[in-house]
Amino acid sequence: MKSTPQVSQNRQAGFPLIDYNYQPTPDAKISGGRSISKPTGFHKLSSEFFGAEAYRDYVTNFSVFTVLGLITAWPIMSMIIAVTRLLRNY
Repeated sequence: MKSTPQVSQNRQAGFPLIDYNYQPTPDAKISGGRSISKPTGFHKLSSEFFGAEAYRDYVTNFSVFTVLGLITAWPIMSMIIAVTRLLRNY
């Protein structure tokens, strides 16, 4: 249940009144005392579909990140080899 807003009348022009005291109740219940349950059919269908989709998205992101990391590391390693050759005079 939303609490009574406690907003002072000394507000600055241009800023909206905001109620910072809203706290939802921990138990969401339907009138009559019944608890709200998870929808099973649609939830199960969507979690199966998006579960496979999330795995493909993860593999794609991981592959792109790995390629970018290798491309970035190559010039750094080349520079380190060049500096060591310069310091060893060969």
